[in-house]
Amino acid sequence: MRINMLFIAVMAFAGVCGAQVLLAQTKTEKKEMINKSTPILHVTSVEPCVKFWTERFGFKATIEVPEGDHLGFAALQKNGIELMYQTYSGMRLDPKNPLADAAEKGPSFLFMEVPDIQDTIRALNGAEVIQGLHDTFYGAKEVIAKEPGGHFVIFSQLPAAK
Repeated sequence: MRINMLFIAVMAFAGVCGAQVLLAQTKTEKKEMINKSTPILHVTSVEPCVKFWTERFGFKATIEVPEGDHLGFAALQKNGIELMYQTYSGMRLDPKNPLADAAEKGPSFLFMEVPDIQDTIRALNGAEVIQGLHDTFYGAKEVIAKEPGGHFVIFSQLPAAK
């Protein structure tokens, strides 16, 4: 009788674990519905932003779309990270664009994890640094800069995993 009760308890536990595995698989399947996420940062002028990322951090412009005598859009990539820039005026080219007004409402904030904060500080030499090197309450070392389009970039060296 005691062995049967133990068997029933083990089977019940296995059933709960199986349900949790099934639930985890379902959650995983939902996560796979999104392949990639890329911020689109809206700016007055794309060119200074492209220069900021390519010259300081080694990004490459993968797409450049002209808008009259200047760039209206650019996509930048490095090591699986992608950023896109589009002009405010480009957002207004389609009079029915429901996002045109929202694009001008404020700067965006990018959080970028970096392997070596000192390398980042050197790369930011001459850029607009909003907050210099500081320690956070969660143990990271961070620097906050403003890129030429007016968006804030938080560069963070997270603490080593224990």
